[in-house]
Amino acid sequence: MSPQRITKKEIKQDKFVTFSLKLSEWVQKHLNRLLIVAGTVIVAAAVIAFFVSSHGKSERRASELFGKANLELQSGNISAAVSNLQTLVSQHGGSKMAGQATYYLASAYYYGRDYAQAQTWFEKYLSQYGQDIMLASSAQAGIADCYLQRGDYVQAGEGFLKAVSVYPLGFMAPQYLLQAAGAYVRAGQSERAREALDKIVSDYPDSREVRRAKMKLAELL
Repeated sequence: MSPQRITKKEIKQDKFVTFSLKLSEWVQKHLNRLLIVAGTVIVAAAVIAFFVSSHGKSERRASELFGKANLELQSGNISAAVSNLQTLVSQHGGSKMAGQATYYLASAYYYGRDYAQAQTWFEKYLSQYGQDIMLASSAQAGIADCYLQRGDYVQAGEGFLKAVSVYPLGFMAPQYLLQAAGAYVRAGQSERAREALDKIVSDYPDSREVRRAKMKLAELL
Protein backbone atom coordinates (compact mmCIF):
# COMPACT_ATOMS: atom_id res chain seq x y z
CA MET A 1 0.00 0.00 0.00
CA SER A 2 1.53 3.36 -0.98
CA PRO A 3 2.03 5.95 1.76
CA GLN A 4 -0.68 8.60 2.06
CA ARG A 5 0.22 11.80 0.31
CA ILE A 6 0.41 15.02 2.46
CA THR A 7 -1.68 17.85 1.14
CA LYS A 8 -0.60 21.51 0.89
CA LYS A 9 -3.20 22.38 3.51
CA GLU A 10 -1.65 19.92 5.98
CA ILE A 11 1.84 21.31 5.28
CA LYS A 12 0.60 24.86 6.04
CA GLN A 13 -1.10 23.66 9.24
CA ASP A 14 2.08 21.90 10.31
CA LYS A 15 4.15 25.04 9.73
CA PHE A 16 1.63 27.10 11.70
CA VAL A 17 1.75 24.67 14.63
CA THR A 18 5.57 24.71 14.58
CA PHE A 19 5.63 28.53 14.50
CA SER A 20 3.08 28.73 17.33
CA LEU A 21 5.13 26.40 19.51
CA LYS A 22 8.31 28.39 18.88
CA LEU A 23 6.51 31.66 19.59
CA SER A 24 5.13 30.26 22.82
CA GLU A 25 8.59 29.12 23.92
CA TRP A 26 10.07 32.56 23.09
CA VAL A 27 7.32 34.38 24.97
CA GLN A 28 7.80 32.22 28.04
CA LYS A 29 11.58 32.74 27.90
CA HIS A 30 11.28 36.53 27.56
CA LEU A 31 8.09 37.05 29.56
CA ASN A 32 9.64 39.24 32.25
CA ARG A 33 11.24 41.51 29.71
CA LEU A 34 8.00 41.81 27.77
CA LEU A 35 6.11 42.69 30.91
CA ILE A 36 8.67 45.36 31.77
CA VAL A 37 8.46 46.88 28.27
CA ALA A 38 4.67 46.78 28.32
CA GLY A 39 4.62 48.37 31.75
CA THR A 40 7.00 51.11 30.60
CA VAL A 41 4.80 51.89 27.60
CA ILE A 42 1.70 52.04 29.80
CA VAL A 43 3.40 54.32 32.32
CA ALA A 44 4.72 56.58 29.54
CA ALA A 45 1.25 56.83 28.01
CA ALA A 46 -0.21 57.68 31.41
CA VAL A 47 2.44 60.37 31.99
CA ILE A 48 1.77 61.93 28.58
CA ALA A 49 -1.98 61.92 29.19
CA PHE A 50 -1.46 63.49 32.62
CA PHE A 51 0.86 66.14 31.16
CA VAL A 52 -1.60 67.06 28.41
CA SER A 53 -4.45 67.25 30.93
CA SER A 54 -2.37 69.27 33.41
CA HIS A 55 -1.12 71.60 30.68
CA GLY A 56 -4.70 72.31 29.62
CA LYS A 57 -5.73 73.03 33.19
CA SER A 58 -2.69 75.28 33.66
CA GLU A 59 -3.54 77.29 30.55
CA ARG A 60 -7.15 77.72 31.68
CA ARG A 61 -6.09 78.78 35.17
CA ALA A 62 -3.54 81.21 33.73
CA SER A 63 -6.20 82.77 31.50
CA GLU A 64 -8.55 83.14 34.47
CA LEU A 65 -5.89 84.85 36.59
CA PHE A 66 -4.89 87.14 33.75
CA GLY A 67 -8.49 88.15 33.12
CA LYS A 68 -9.02 88.95 36.80
CA ALA A 69 -5.79 90.93 37.00
CA ASN A 70 -6.71 92.94 33.93
CA LEU A 71 -10.08 93.90 35.41
CA GLU A 72 -8.42 94.78 38.72
CA LEU A 73 -5.91 97.04 36.99
CA GLN A 74 -8.71 98.83 35.16
CA SER A 75 -10.56 99.38 38.42
CA GLY A 76 -7.41 100.62 40.17
CA ASN A 77 -7.11 97.65 42.53
CA ILE A 78 -3.33 97.39 42.15
CA SER A 79 -2.60 95.07 45.08
CA ALA A 80 -5.14 92.45 43.94
CA ALA A 81 -3.81 92.65 40.38
CA VAL A 82 -0.25 92.14 41.60
CA SER A 83 -1.33 89.14 43.68
CA ASN A 84 -3.04 87.40 40.76
CA LEU A 85 -0.21 88.16 38.34
CA GLN A 86 2.38 86.91 40.82
CA THR A 87 0.44 83.66 41.15
CA LEU A 88 0.24 83.33 37.38
CA VAL A 89 3.95 83.83 36.67
CA SER A 90 5.09 81.68 39.60
CA GLN A 91 2.69 78.75 39.16
CA HIS A 92 2.01 78.89 35.41
CA GLY A 93 5.29 80.22 34.01
CA GLY A 94 5.09 77.92 31.01
CA SER A 95 1.65 79.12 29.93
CA LYS A 96 0.92 81.30 26.91
CA MET A 97 -0.13 84.15 29.19
CA ALA A 98 3.11 84.20 31.20
CA GLY A 99 4.86 86.76 29.00
CA GLN A 100 2.00 89.26 29.00
CA ALA A 101 1.46 88.65 32.71
CA THR A 102 5.11 89.51 33.40
CA TYR A 103 4.74 92.77 31.47
CA TYR A 104 1.45 93.58 33.24
CA LEU A 105 3.02 92.81 36.60
CA ALA A 106 5.79 95.31 35.88
CA SER A 107 3.15 97.87 34.86
CA ALA A 108 1.14 97.20 38.02
CA TYR A 109 4.19 97.85 40.19
CA TYR A 110 4.86 101.02 38.22
CA TYR A 111 1.32 102.31 38.76
CA GLY A 112 1.74 101.44 42.43
CA ARG A 113 4.92 103.59 42.42
CA ASP A 114 7.17 100.68 43.33
CA TYR A 115 9.71 101.61 40.68
CA ALA A 116 12.41 99.16 41.78
CA GLN A 117 10.06 96.19 41.43
CA ALA A 118 8.63 97.59 38.21
CA GLN A 119 12.10 97.80 36.68
CA THR A 120 12.93 94.26 37.84
CA TRP A 121 9.86 92.83 36.11
CA PHE A 122 10.30 94.90 32.96
CA GLU A 123 13.84 93.53 32.73
CA LYS A 124 12.55 90.01 33.36
CA TYR A 125 10.05 90.43 30.55
CA LEU A 126 12.82 91.50 28.16
CA SER A 127 15.14 88.65 29.13
CA GLN A 128 12.50 85.89 29.01
CA TYR A 129 9.69 87.00 26.69
CA GLY A 130 10.98 89.88 24.57
CA GLN A 131 9.99 88.46 21.16
CA ASP A 132 7.12 90.91 20.67
CA ILE A 133 8.99 94.05 19.57
CA MET A 134 6.09 96.38 20.41
CA LEU A 135 5.89 95.16 24.00
CA ALA A 136 9.69 94.91 24.21
CA SER A 137 10.01 98.56 23.19
CA SER A 138 7.35 99.52 25.73
CA ALA A 139 9.09 97.49 28.44
CA GLN A 140 12.36 99.25 27.68
CA ALA A 141 10.58 102.59 27.92
CA GLY A 142 9.15 101.41 31.23
CA ILE A 143 12.67 100.81 32.52
CA ALA A 144 13.67 104.29 31.33
CA ASP A 145 10.68 105.79 33.12
CA CYS A 146 11.64 103.98 36.33
CA TYR A 147 15.07 105.62 36.14
CA LEU A 148 13.36 108.95 35.47
CA GLN A 149 11.11 108.62 38.51
CA ARG A 150 14.16 107.89 40.69
CA GLY A 151 16.05 110.93 39.37
CA ASP A 152 18.65 109.08 37.29
CA TYR A 153 18.18 111.25 34.21
CA VAL A 154 21.16 110.03 32.17
CA GLN A 155 20.08 106.40 32.45
CA ALA A 156 16.53 107.48 31.67
CA GLY A 157 17.63 109.22 28.47
CA GLU A 158 19.65 106.20 27.37
CA GLY A 159 16.72 103.93 28.19
CA PHE A 160 14.31 105.88 26.02
CA LEU A 161 16.79 105.79 23.13
CA LYS A 162 17.02 102.01 23.54
CA ALA A 163 13.23 101.81 23.36
CA VAL A 164 13.38 103.60 20.00
CA SER A 165 16.12 101.29 18.72
CA VAL A 166 14.05 98.21 19.61
CA TYR A 167 11.12 99.37 17.46
CA PRO A 168 12.05 102.45 15.38
CA LEU A 169 8.89 102.13 13.27
CA GLY A 170 6.62 102.10 16.32
CA PHE A 171 4.14 104.94 16.71
CA MET A 172 5.63 105.70 20.15
CA ALA A 173 9.18 106.18 18.84
CA PRO A 174 9.01 110.00 18.45
CA GLN A 175 7.42 110.28 21.91
CA TYR A 176 10.27 108.24 23.41
CA LEU A 177 12.78 110.54 21.68
CA LEU A 178 10.99 113.55 23.18
CA GLN A 179 11.20 111.94 26.63
CA ALA A 180 14.87 111.15 26.09
CA ALA A 181 15.53 114.78 25.23
CA GLY A 182 13.68 115.94 28.36
CA ALA A 183 15.72 113.56 30.52
CA TYR A 184 18.99 114.79 29.03
CA VAL A 185 17.99 118.42 29.59
CA ARG A 186 17.37 117.65 33.26
CA ALA A 187 20.75 115.91 33.40
CA GLY A 188 22.41 119.02 31.98
CA GLN A 189 23.39 117.28 28.72
CA SER A 190 22.04 119.74 26.18
CA GLU A 191 23.97 118.31 23.24
CA ARG A 192 22.47 114.85 23.68
CA ALA A 193 19.05 116.43 24.06
CA ARG A 194 19.51 118.24 20.74
CA GLU A 195 20.52 114.96 19.05
CA ALA A 196 17.29 113.31 20.20
CA LEU A 197 15.19 116.28 19.07
CA ASP A 198 16.97 116.48 15.70
CA LYS A 199 16.18 112.79 15.19
CA ILE A 200 12.46 113.51 15.61
CA VAL A 201 12.63 116.26 12.98
CA SER A 202 14.65 114.20 10.49
CA ASP A 203 13.20 110.69 10.99
CA TYR A 204 9.60 111.46 12.00
CA PRO A 205 8.69 114.65 10.12
CA ASP A 206 4.98 113.78 10.01
CA SER A 207 4.64 112.95 13.69
CA ARG A 208 2.71 115.16 16.08
CA GLU A 209 5.89 115.50 18.20
CA VAL A 210 7.71 117.49 15.50
CA ARG A 211 6.26 120.84 16.56
CA ARG A 212 7.29 120.32 20.19
CA ALA A 213 10.72 119.09 19.10
CA LYS A 214 11.32 122.27 17.05
CA MET A 215 10.17 124.45 19.94
CA LYS A 216 12.53 122.71 22.35
CA LEU A 217 15.40 122.97 19.85
CA ALA A 218 14.80 126.73 19.69
CA GLU A 219 14.95 126.87 23.50
CA LEU A 220 18.31 125.07 23.51
CA LEU A 221 19.98 127.56 21.11
